[in-house]
Amino acid sequence: MADEPKAKDAPAGPLVPFHFIKSNQFRVIRVDGGHGGVTPHGQIQIAFYSERLPIPQKTVHRLTPEGRVVNPPVEVVSRDGLVREVEVEAIMDITTARSIAEFLSKQAEEAEKRIRDAEGKGEK
Repeated sequence: MADEPKAKDAPAGPLVPFHFIKSNQFRVIRVDGGHGGVTPHGQIQIAFYSERLPIPQKTVHRLTPEGRVVNPPVEVVSRDGLVREVEVEAIMDITTARSIAEFLSKQAEEAEKRIRDAEGKGEK
């Protein structure tokens, strides 16, 4: 992204390979949205979150004479509304933010093209 100059804009020079190595904290997250802004130091901050229903804090079920759990529960203790679980926060400089925005825009265009192509072929 920030390190990907267009081939036509790339100056002549030696080739340098970049190896992508996953850190011990690497994980895949679902992103349903983000919240952020500009930090006091002028950097861009975004916290990504996923949305879900709340996990019950407690459920109460009846048991059959054989000891099996009867569903649905007779009582559910849970939060109201939806949960926005903040998964990760990223802080970057302006150049990186613009590069990532361009990358995401291009990927969204490609995804939309693939969807249109699949719909044109009667696929979904």
